[in-house]
Amino acid sequence: MNALLAALAGGFIGLDATSFPQAMISRPLVAGALAGWIAGIPAEGAMLGAVLEAFHLAILPIGAAKYPESGTATAAAVFAMALSNPTHGAGMLLAAVFALGWERVGGRSVVLARRFNEHIAPTGARLAHASTITLRHTAAMLIDFLRGVIVTVAGTGLGYVWIQIVDSHWVFGPATAHGLLLASAAGCAAAALRVFGGWKARWKLFVAGAIAGLVAVIA
Repeated sequence: MNALLAALAGGFIGLDATSFPQAMISRPLVAGALAGWIAGIPAEGAMLGAVLEAFHLAILPIGAAKYPESGTATAAAVFAMALSNPTHGAGMLLAAVFALGWERVGGRSVVLARRFNEHIAPTGARLAHASTITLRHTAAMLIDFLRGVIVTVAGTGLGYVWIQIVDSHWVFGPATAHGLLLASAAGCAAAALRVFGGWKARWKLFVAGAIAGLVAVIA
């Protein structure tokens, strides 16, 4: 895995969430697929991203709301999974658990970055100078990019240690790990039904999804 490319991807994913370009690259599904491609495990990365996407369907990052940063956490989890190369079948489950915890750290880093931006924002007479506003805005974007790099790199290291330790003690087999992962993702997806119109509007899709999930678990 190209470490420099992974770090740059983490920075860009963190930047996309709010600063630029807000092109949905920071969504878990896209971030996971991108990280998987960089790490050489495209299928696993996309699968982990899809699972984590289900956990975030009901989270709406609107305005100044505080929310977990899922994009950098997903990328870090995929990179950690690729580096750890788990052998007991629980790698994806452990990566997902780590991502759900690490995204809280990422969310906190967003708040801290915004607090820092308050100190560099132009005020008073400096607001009249377009060049000053452009410079400070560019600086804020650069800070956000570096924040994404740090969160992703640190998360990759910690996630690697987490997966290595826990996977070596996993005794329940891959079927149990996959079942827990699918059941959790399905439950979160069902909880997000209200965001898409509720039971009355989407019950057919819900039933179809539940049947597909049961088939996947049984298979």
